[in-house]
Amino acid sequence: MSRRTRRHAARRAARRAAAPRRLLLGALGAAGAIVLGVLAGGGTFALWTVAAPAASAVTLQAGSAGLSSTPLQLSATNLYPGRTVYAATTVSNTGTTPLALTIDPVASTAAATPFASAVAVTVGKTSSAADCTAGRVPATVTTTVGAAGSDLQLTLAPGASQLVCVGVGLPQNASSAAAGAAASVLTITISGTQVRR
Repeated sequence: MSRRTRRHAARRAARRAAAPRRLLLGALGAAGAIVLGVLAGGGTFALWTVAAPAASAVTLQAGSAGLSSTPLQLSATNLYPGRTVYAATTVSNTGTTPLALTIDPVASTAAATPFASAVAVTVGKTSSAADCTAGRVPATVTTTVGAAGSDLQLTLAPGASQLVCVGVGLPQNASSAAAGAAASVLTITISGTQVRR
């Protein structure tokens, strides 16, 4: 066997001896990559499965709306053009939601009498019943029988109350027939509309 042949044989033998080692290193490298992949995947998986205990239970409850007022004592007897009589009433929010107040269309028991056609109703908020009866309360709303409802520009919080001054009178330019006519019963209604919070 020549030297050259012996060298080739020795190299082949060394390669054969090194082959299992190379295969083992390759397998370990693949196993390492698989372990890293599983660990990385496990970390991502953990982010998706994080859980925390729920806070104490929340109870849902519907709100309620309620409005009440004290009796209104007003007499339109002996009204004449230019005269208005006033009285105060306390309006209270008895519900659990804020209410925006409006005055509904004023109704009359008599159909189209001169008095019902001419009478004017005023409403405004006040802090004193004495100021109201003395006519010292500026009107937020002035309306007539059958006219559309009006916003009183007043919102009541739950449990809150407001003194409201209501006036009934004949304008200065009302006809003499209105002054001499029998006064009819007027229905003055204050309503509350729930305010969104």
